[in-house]
Amino acid sequence: MKKIIIPFLILTMMLTSCSTLNNLGIAPTSLETIQAVKGLMDGSSFRAIQALQKMNAAGGVQGLLPEELTPVLNTLKTLGVGKEVDQITTQINGISKMVAGESAGIMKDAISSIKITDAVGVVLGAEDAATMLLKNAMYGSVKKRYSERLDTELAKTEVPQYWPMATGAYNLFAKNKVDSDLSGFLAERAVDALFLTMGKEEKQIRQDPKKLQNAVVTKVFDYYQNKKN
Repeated sequence: MKKIIIPFLILTMMLTSCSTLNNLGIAPTSLETIQAVKGLMDGSSFRAIQALQKMNAAGGVQGLLPEELTPVLNTLKTLGVGKEVDQITTQINGISKMVAGESAGIMKDAISSIKITDAVGVVLGAEDAATMLLKNAMYGSVKKRYSERLDTELAKTEVPQYWPMATGAYNLFAKNKVDSDLSGFLAERAVDALFLTMGKEEKQIRQDPKKLQNAVVTKVFDYYQNKKN
């Protein structure tokens, strides 16, 4: 009888110990792990937006415009609308800056909408695993939000009437064609830049989760990093 009781007691103690760890919050729950992944996304997207805003500010009036836009605007000059080019440049830049200013809200909505089925896999995944999960799931919807906002603002200017003319002339000789849909063109480059920068910020947060000052993120990533090691 003693031989049966002793193993049973050991098993009971082990199960109780695991339960106690969970109750004490040492082992993160599934909900905490999902919260940590979303917290990582929130933190890295916020830092990415800040980084891009600083880059844009340093670039002056041209800071938010894609490089591909310059030859297209130069094409406008050859079409006899040189006087309008500076105004068009300023208008596009102002609209891009306005939409970029709304990035935090757009990304927050995307992050809250995403479904995470394997949070542990994301935590233990690549250095930009959370960013890639969000990008693969929400790229289309984020780009659509950007594009729709750009469409609304561009419609208030004379830019749309010149853009197809400029891209049409430019694309006749250009090796790399430019999209004649200006809002889609700007939105795609803005979203690409955002996710690229977000991935870099995620990598830094993973290296030191405490920098994010989010207790759940720190707890989850420290736990699984220690378990991995």
